[in-house]
Amino acid sequence: MQKLLHEINSQFELEGDSGAAPIVSLELFFDGNEEESSIGCNLLNHPGIDVFYETLKSTKQLIEVQDVFVEIYEVEENGWPFSERIYILSTLHQDELMDRLRVLEPSDIEEGYQFGEPKAAPLLEARMKVYSVWWD
Repeated sequence: MQKLLHEINSQFELEGDSGAAPIVSLELFFDGNEEESSIGCNLLNHPGIDVFYETLKSTKQLIEVQDVFVEIYEVEENGWPFSERIYILSTLHQDELMDRLRVLEPSDIEEGYQFGEPKAAPLLEARMKVYSVWWD
């Protein structure tokens, strides 16, 4: 978790007052993460942290997907960092993403970065869009 916290802290310094939240790779967020409350915490039937990771990882491996990032919403002192949103950079249609992620029961999928483009975000490849996947 130290590597994850280091990445988050370095992005907080980079973002300053821009309003954008830090984003981290799937691997960095999920490696060693056993806390279901770290993502999708309001789901009545949480599918489990492993299902979240495997579903997002298989989505990331699609040819139509440039990358998948986890947005960090909050860092608590003694817990795993908390996320309520991921970003998928993809040419897939919004409905196709919702179908792929149905098991994770996202509250909504919208186009674009929610709080502005993070400085750590990569340049979009041709025809890619940013999708914001959110859990209330």
